[in-house]
Amino acid sequence: MLAFYPGFVRTFDDLPGRVSLLIHSWNGCNMRCFGCHNYDKLIAVKPDASRLTAAQAMERIRSTAGLFDALLVSGGEFLMNNASEIADFLHRVRSAFDGAVIVYTNGSYPRKLRMLLEWKLIDGVHIDMKLPYHLLDPDEDSDVYEAIIGTVPTRKMRRDMLESVEAVIRHNGAASQVRTVRYPLLSDEYFEQIRAYVHELNDRHGSSVPYFLNPYHPPHTAQMHRPYGMEE
Repeated sequence: MLAFYPGFVRTFDDLPGRVSLLIHSWNGCNMRCFGCHNYDKLIAVKPDASRLTAAQAMERIRSTAGLFDALLVSGGEFLMNNASEIADFLHRVRSAFDGAVIVYTNGSYPRKLRMLLEWKLIDGVHIDMKLPYHLLDPDEDSDVYEAIIGTVPTRKMRRDMLESVEAVIRHNGAASQVRTVRYPLLSDEYFEQIRAYVHELNDRHGSSVPYFLNPYHPPHTAQMHRPYGMEE
């Protein structure tokens, strides 16, 4: 069942030029990323009595819709939820809110992502490409995966993440973006490989989805380690 964290956030930074409402699905995540800011509140702790149901979240969105012009749905990983529940919630959002609807995702659920895009339930996607997945083998580069996303993906999961990135770029939504955190564990070569890959996909599909390399802001518990190099 869909659950949402009760702390909704109005933000002016995530979509420049727009006033956005950022909401968080409280259903966990399939990654444990280095320095995750949401881990303590949304992933380590299961939903408690303060959680909002989908109906309660929808009522809050409806009652405040005049105060923002974009809705950002984050997590955890929102797309971990049941596909029909996700679609039903976003259908209701569309009926009550005229602004842009953006989903944040780590890309590990490409079929659900394509469904939302094809059904026009969302206007865009902010997808995290945390590593150059196309160049990193889950077996040979397991230490890098473990350090950054907290798990070693199966080959299917790696294909899924790459499939999602390509789906976002193929869709070419005006509000979409591919983004990476400048993790201090990684050398600059990693980020350049991701940037080049996004550029290649944009060229292939005649798209113009931007790539953003965002600064790393450590939570108090983050541990610093020696950067990985691509040849290690």
